Amino acid sequence: MNNLRKDLSLVHIVAMAAGGMIAAWMVEIKYWFELSGPGSFWALIVCGVFVLPLCLVYSELNSMLPFAGGENIWISNAFSWDVGWYFGWVLYLLYVLAMPTVAYGIATMSAYFYPLSFMQIKIFALITLIGWYFLTNLRIKFLGDIQNAMFWIMIAVSLCVSVNFLLSDNWSYATLKPWFPSGFPGFGAAVGLLIMKFVGFDMIPQLSEEINFPRKHLWKAYVASLGLTALIYGLAIIGVGGIVTTEWVAQIDIVDPRVADIIGKHYLAIAVVIVGVLSILTTLSGFWLSASRTLYGAANQRQLSAIFAKINKHGQPWIANIAVGLFAIYFTVFAPDDWLNYIYTLYGFAAGVVYLMVSLSFLRLRKKQPEWNRPYKAPWGISMGVVSVLFTVWVIYSSLSAMTATSFYILAGFFATGACFHLYAKHMQKTKPEEWAPRVLSAVDADVVA
Repeated sequence: MNNLRKDLSLVHIVAMAAGGMIAAWMVEIKYWFELSGPGSFWALIVCGVFVLPLCLVYSELNSMLPFAGGENIWISNAFSWDVGWYFGWVLYLLYVLAMPTVAYGIATMSAYFYPLSFMQIKIFALITLIGWYFLTNLRIKFLGDIQNAMFWIMIAVSLCVSVNFLLSDNWSYATLKPWFPSGFPGFGAAVGLLIMKFVGFDMIPQLSEEINFPRKHLWKAYVASLGLTALIYGLAIIGVGGIVTTEWVAQIDIVDPRVADIIGKHYLAIAVVIVGVLSILTTLSGFWLSASRTLYGAANQRQLSAIFAKINKHGQPWIANIAVGLFAIYFTVFAPDDWLNYIYTLYGFAAGVVYLMVSLSFLRLRKKQPEWNRPYKAPWGISMGVVSVLFTVWVIYSSLSAMTATSFYILAGFFATGACFHLYAKHMQKTKPEEWAPRVLSAVDADVVA
């Protein structure tokens, strides 16, 4: 079953997960301020505090069942093959939604040097996705090394920029007020919707068949990626919020470089755009690889055709990569002008639904399979699961409240497509039972992968 290469170190995994979380912060910070102004800093902290138990839940399940397509496998074990199928499909949505976000982020940041219309940004994003398809078919260690280098450069530059903002004569605590221009409703919505900025830690299960370190240390990747993300975002919000107003942020195209120009440090603006574009390009690999491995994992459970598990000479599921590219292009082409809000709400909903089922699976497997080997066991076990369930329900509610008609139409189209694939699998179980007999990977199979 396992033809994926074990090429990824703990540092690689942290860079890919945290890179996915941080990505295009200088573009997306506009939406944070729209939700809750400088108070988005506190919303981010609260959201991060609630994400931590979720990370520990993931750490336990991931160490116990370390398979590509992790969440699907966990839910299948806790509930059923069919239930796992549909939530695996939602997980796939999570990653294909991330790629247009990243591609649009690259195009929007590049517009700092040359202004682009929305249609031009859309074309730029499409070209980026098509070009990146070819790179995702190379050996994962090569992609991991590139992302690792660009990630740490991006961390250094973003910290440098935020420190410069905080030490600038233009920075004032008074500018941060009012902290919550949209009141509690805005703050509450921000706590739920900012889950998108912590989406990335869930890439770790997708890559866990390719790690070259003990499973019991996977928790370090989850906690480190969460901590780095909170640090970068927190400093960015306070640094920007002490120089410019929420109204100014709403009117500007790209935040950090423009603020750097305000304080008279144009070189910082150029540096942050160049490094931001390069780091986001490599982040695209992480989401693409995770999406293809979601399909790969489903194929190994015979929920999708075995062709999605076909591996090329570089250890990449190449047909799955094609499918990922097609779906990413679909969501890019149909993105409306307010693409950031459209992506955030869909993304938040998909993340909330998957995380809710993972949390319920954690609770159920603690009772259903207590004897299974858990190289890492979450502290305060049941409590961690309960907190995660309550938080993910709030995430789903916040996302549904903010979704537009366009978002619902696109979501309906995606699920209709998924239903066709599921019905096809059920049909093939009858016509070719030996090839398509349902399979659920368990802790017994984990010893083979390890």
